Amino acid sequence: MGFFSNGPAESGKGLKKIMDLGALTAFVLRAKHTNTIFLCGEAANAVVLPAAASLPDGWTIRFVGHHATSATLTNTTTITGAGTNELIGHTVTGGDNQNRQLQPQSAGASDSVKLHTIAAKGDWVEITKIGSNFFVCGDSRIINGLPMA
Repeated sequence: MGFFSNGPAESGKGLKKIMDLGALTAFVLRAKHTNTIFLCGEAANAVVLPAAASLPDGWTIRFVGHHATSATLTNTTTITGAGTNELIGHTVTGGDNQNRQLQPQSAGASDSVKLHTIAAKGDWVEITKIGSNFFVCGDSRIINGLPMA
């Protein structure tokens, strides 16, 4: 099984699950999706996180921009919390060898994070449930490639 294959993890070996979102346009995450890397960018996709209160601390997922035409993603994936202002933390964006920029630029909780069509293949965002919030971190080589709002 290659790195970007679909299939279950071999938990006995400590491997993470890999899931290609492909042509999906909407996806609701569940507790069972913890420790999964989602490949995205082929279709415009609206992903909804589970309610933070329903998950144990440490529940973690990662989204990686995978489907790209030329250097940027084909479509935007928007990841939204089930409640309001559940996402805390930030992503870092910016051009190669240029000034880096935090998203959001002002501190505070957000409702969503996007892997935008201007993001590059390989850009990523990771989301971990901590307390009543989801801690978000990520990196994009492109300015505003991972906006939080």
